[in-house]
Amino acid sequence: MTPTTKLPSLGVLVCGLAVACGSPQTAPPPGSNQPAAGTGGVTAQGGSTSPGGSAGTGGTGGSVAAGGGGVGGSSGGTGGTPGGAGGTLAGAGGMPVGSGKPLTVIDYSPYRDGQAPGGAQPTEQQVREDLEILKPLVDGIRIYGTDGGNAHVPALCDELGIDLHVGAWIDGLPSDGPNVNALAALVNENHPSIKTAVVGNEVLNRTEDNGIDEEGLIAFIDQARAAITVDVPIAAAETYPRWMEMRPNLAAKVDVMIWHTYGWWAGADIADAAALVTMRYQDVLAAYPGKKIILGETGWPSMYDNMSEDGTSTAVGSEENQARFYMELRASLGPLGLEFWPFAAFDEQWKGTSGEGAVGAYWGIFRSDRTPKLAAMQLLELVPP
Repeated sequence: MTPTTKLPSLGVLVCGLAVACGSPQTAPPPGSNQPAAGTGGVTAQGGSTSPGGSAGTGGTGGSVAAGGGGVGGSSGGTGGTPGGAGGTLAGAGGMPVGSGKPLTVIDYSPYRDGQAPGGAQPTEQQVREDLEILKPLVDGIRIYGTDGGNAHVPALCDELGIDLHVGAWIDGLPSDGPNVNALAALVNENHPSIKTAVVGNEVLNRTEDNGIDEEGLIAFIDQARAAITVDVPIAAAETYPRWMEMRPNLAAKVDVMIWHTYGWWAGADIADAAALVTMRYQDVLAAYPGKKIILGETGWPSMYDNMSEDGTSTAVGSEENQARFYMELRASLGPLGLEFWPFAAFDEQWKGTSGEGAVGAYWGIFRSDRTPKLAAMQLLELVPP
């Protein structure tokens, strides 16, 4: 994939941004890192770390609604309240009341070494082992489809008391409609764990590849809403640049706006990454006052540096930087009551050849053999006694 343009330092962004605060860069190339069709006529699913979904200039602290917070998530406005149209920065429905665990939700795909969408699938016991590893850290997980190894997840989440945010994969294939129907059928089983139905993932970020525009995505959302008969919120998940193109029609169709951003794909130095993500959160909240908004994907890889083709990026992947990113993001967003979902729980070997480059295999906070990396170890230290 073609990496996105390297961002200037946050000091430059704050002191003299060359473009309007909060506006995205010229649309980056869409990601092509998603899996091919799976079995049973249902497209296989895996998460995304598309570089095309990660770019876009960060706004300054002043880009948030009136009285908004500043760089790095510091509070602004009288009395330190990051207020503005639609309430506090937590939005009209920010971070839910959780259990006090280190993370509210983490993005999860069940594939182990030698397994992949459309190929060998995890067993129920393997998925159970994964969820038992994650349960001390999180209130819930997000999955990207309903077939293959993902089919084991809802019942296990019910049993283990883990919240579930489940998606339908949409990729411009004949399987798209059946995937949406499968999502609706699963939600209609009334699993107590299912909290959100997510229709698609970065669909508009891949429009050039999948041929689906905003109107087409809305049609799938309408299909899901018509078929779902229980009271579960419906969401769409898009990248920061796609939401910042201003999509009031899409926003109006969903109960929850999920957005994604990655400081690493933007070429940010680790010292600036958490502040960059915080500023982008402010941008999205200011652009859609009154909506429930969740940062549904963000992260840092544990390997690979110089993600830019010319080798000039200061975004360096390492276990130390990954741990630093999550600790600093918690410190930045936590006081504002803003929720983020790390991508991802476990390394996935198959993603290293999925189109996003070798780095695709190293986004997990646990290795593919399920041993914890530094980020997971630091988060585990925060687990309530």
